Amino acid sequence: MGFGGSAAAMIQSIRSNAKQLAKRNNYFEKNPASKYGTSTKVVDYKKMSPAQFAAFKQKLKESELRRQKNVAIVFSSVMLVIVGALIYFLFFY
Repeated sequence: MGFGGSAAAMIQSIRSNAKQLAKRNNYFEKNPASKYGTSTKVVDYKKMSPAQFAAFKQKLKESELRRQKNVAIVFSSVMLVIVGALIYFLFFY
């Protein structure tokens, strides 16, 4: 017993969705494989000594502060260009 075009499309859609479900990554793995390769190694902070953990936390704070500064510089420079263009078009064009 054959089905029409809509039923065949439904069956094909269900099969393709089931195939995609099987390929999902488990994001809760201990060492997940990256799609683009890993540039850093995974650090297990539970096995560190207190001195190593304090140094690790300090390094994380410094890198986050550096990242925030870079984001602020880029955002402010983009906003400066936008405001400059807006002023130019409002008053001098």
